[in-house]
Amino acid sequence: MKETKENNQRGGDTRSPTDIQLANQKKTYLESISNGVSRLESAQAAGVCTTTVWNWRKRDETFAIQEETALQDRIQVVEDALYKAATTGVGGKTMVIAQIFWLKNRGKNWKDKQDVEFIMPKVVKQNTFIQAGEAPKIVEEEEEDTTEVSEEVDKNLPEVVKTL
Repeated sequence: MKETKENNQRGGDTRSPTDIQLANQKKTYLESISNGVSRLESAQAAGVCTTTVWNWRKRDETFAIQEETALQDRIQVVEDALYKAATTGVGGKTMVIAQIFWLKNRGKNWKDKQDVEFIMPKVVKQNTFIQAGEAPKIVEEEEEDTTEVSEEVDKNLPEVVKTL
């Protein structure tokens, strides 16, 4: 604490040692993410657990934006490598497939588009979890008048039974 007071008097860093440590941990985590390391390994490099990083994201909007930017920058690197492989032929088919797979699993604009439409009776309530992409359209089935159909079936039933 004495050192902090001396720094304040000399115009140094006015943050507490805990604040400085927290800032350094966040910086280490973000640098690791930018270098292509997983979230778990980045948290370990910063000396914290992944729950701590999750809390940082929820409580610190600036940190959340910085992390998202670092992740998007990684996607851009792979997109650039894919473009280079596609235009020069360097890397081979296996490399291109791996790059596309990686992008489809991480890039927001690289999802296979799926139009999913559910038709269900009004009495059914369905909770659906969609991992990526847009939520499916839910179309409620309207109740139909089936009296005409059942009368038609009743008329033709004796003929169907005779043929059996």
